[in-house]
Amino acid sequence: MICIRIAVYGKGGIGKSTISANVSAALAQDGLRVMQIGCDPKHDSTRLLIGGEVPTTVLEYIKNVLPEDRRLEEIVFKGYGAVACVEAGGPEPGVGCAGRGIITTFELLESLGIKSYSFDVSIYDVLGDVVCGGFAVPVRDEYADAVFIVTSGEYLSLYAANNILRGIQNFTGQTCKVAGIIHNARGLEEEDDRVTRFARAVRLPIVASIPRSEIFANAEKEGCTVIERYPASPEASIFRQIAGHIENIRSARSPVLYPALPLSDKKLEEIVLQREARGTVQKYDFSSFCVREAPGRHLSGSVKSKRPLIGCAFAGAVSVTAQITDVATIMHCPRSCLLMICEKLLDTEQRSATIFGQPYDPGLVNRLLSTDMTDEEFIFGGERILAETIESAIKKGFTHIFVVTACPPGIVGDNVGNVAKKVSEQYPGVQVIPVPVDGNLTGDFAQGVLDTYRMVAGLMPESKRVKECTSVNIVAEKWLALNDEESIGVVEGLLERLGVTVNCRFLRKCSFGSLLDFNNAALNLPADNDDASEGIRKTLTSVSGVPFLDRTLPVGFGETEAWLMAVAEFFGREALANEIIAEERDEYNRRIERLRPHLEGKTVLISTYPRSVDWICDLAEDLKMSIVKIGLTYSPISESFASRHAGTIPVEKNYTVDMRSEDIRTIRPDLVLYTYPVLKPHDQARGAHIPYCPGFGFHAAIERAELWSRLLKLPATEGWKKDGEGIL
Repeated sequence: MICIRIAVYGKGGIGKSTISANVSAALAQDGLRVMQIGCDPKHDSTRLLIGGEVPTTVLEYIKNVLPEDRRLEEIVFKGYGAVACVEAGGPEPGVGCAGRGIITTFELLESLGIKSYSFDVSIYDVLGDVVCGGFAVPVRDEYADAVFIVTSGEYLSLYAANNILRGIQNFTGQTCKVAGIIHNARGLEEEDDRVTRFARAVRLPIVASIPRSEIFANAEKEGCTVIERYPASPEASIFRQIAGHIENIRSARSPVLYPALPLSDKKLEEIVLQREARGTVQKYDFSSFCVREAPGRHLSGSVKSKRPLIGCAFAGAVSVTAQITDVATIMHCPRSCLLMICEKLLDTEQRSATIFGQPYDPGLVNRLLSTDMTDEEFIFGGERILAETIESAIKKGFTHIFVVTACPPGIVGDNVGNVAKKVSEQYPGVQVIPVPVDGNLTGDFAQGVLDTYRMVAGLMPESKRVKECTSVNIVAEKWLALNDEESIGVVEGLLERLGVTVNCRFLRKCSFGSLLDFNNAALNLPADNDDASEGIRKTLTSVSGVPFLDRTLPVGFGETEAWLMAVAEFFGREALANEIIAEERDEYNRRIERLRPHLEGKTVLISTYPRSVDWICDLAEDLKMSIVKIGLTYSPISESFASRHAGTIPVEKNYTVDMRSEDIRTIRPDLVLYTYPVLKPHDQARGAHIPYCPGFGFHAAIERAELWSRLLKLPATEGWKKDGEGIL
């Protein structure tokens, strides 16, 4: 004889618990050591075995007892016939994740040593249909050896039975794991025929047919199984028949297990309902309705094209809200998610301070809080701990609080909006703003950025601009660029020379008050024109009347000259702009003349994401360098590419690393400029990285050229670089 584990599945309310308890009792009467585990939040699977009482559930025990104090005997109870009874339990209806509770129950039982106690039969009484990974646990190889499916002749019950077969097939393939069908009759017309037709179609035996009988209700009133209360009844003999079938499986006397062979939905209807297939379902026609168009949600490139996601929306959202200097960001997430994004934000701050001498933001850590969700919150829901964390932020003095959700709150269904509303009602004057991006359930990093910008834009009041306003907003900075503060400092310096001030940096190191003043500016200055920036522009245009300049923040002399004149024309200060340009041109020309003897005639190959490299082309032209080709590699950030130089410089799309290596071999450029990936050791070429944010202003580009000049004085391949040959 061997130990065997049995899982009992079926539609909710079909009688699995009654059947499981009676089968356990019948097996116990045969002298077998039996354990029954109720895998249902209702925790009533073993009630009939322990006199109608409700025992302490595993999840209730976990919630109240520290890990070091937990004991197996405190969650396993003795029932009729010495059956070991365990109830998993679960959260309140509509809260948390009961499926995760099942997983936790099995993990705890194992950690407490349940496997060291050899039961002859273990029965898992499992909730409902196999639609949740948690409730599918008993089907897996490490738990159940055989599965019984309980059904009546009702169509929905048979539909659930078919779905269970699909779940079993997903986990086990063609492995024989199904013991058969237990027909728990409802007393319907033609019920036996329906179940028989279904059983034949899926090639499973009907192990037992249990009639509808008052004897079950009478036994339940007394908190007993039929086996215990009415042992001589015909109904009790049916459960002994099922117990005998299980003993046959234990002894392996005959091939009594079968593969799962589910039917298609169409075939199921034909066999069970004996109904012919109907015509094609028609789509509903909404053309006759007159509706107001809702404001659009802008999708990131990866979400729109269904490409692999780069980062998660949670991280993108937190990186936006963290920029507001007097607002708390509560991350409703496990500690691992907190570590991921905080490490990135703090690392950026530290490196920016170290490399570029920018002031470190000392308040960043203080305004980032986390609920630190644990397994308990995954099971019972995290609304309580979220409310407590919001209150802790209020005690710190924050009156505006963002709540950004990672994956778990979205999966378990935490009602963040309801928690925010209740706390706000309790604390008048405090605004709690949910940002329900739900980790990567919403999309990638860029999608989180877009959704959060959209949410923040919705908080802004209408415009109150004065007629002679001379302030601007800077929109969609790349705040994760280490040189962002230095670069924006250059922009602010140019604006100051024009007599123009910055009203709001949307969003970068700004106060909540400056967000509310956004519409008081005269002009918006976009930092970039990539897909994310364009989405932010469209979002702001839908809620704000502040116009956008049609040029992005400039890189290099030519772009900066055109940008400065455009801003000056808007404010009527062209003469002042011309003075600034003339002054800067003298300095630029001096630097060009100093570099040109070293770079003139040098050939350049560019391998880049689809984004503007016109600043490189302009600079090369001034230095009399020759760009032989622009190769456009794949980018998850942007697909669009436009260049003023496209007609004179060859541009090749879908440019791969191998294509780049081949061009290096045949063209032999003096310099390769690339975004990603780095050059391979066998390329034997001088290479320099193209920064995603090269800096702004008249001299940002030429500072890169000074780096190229130094690089070209070095050998193309230094000896140590050959150490990686054959590895990269």
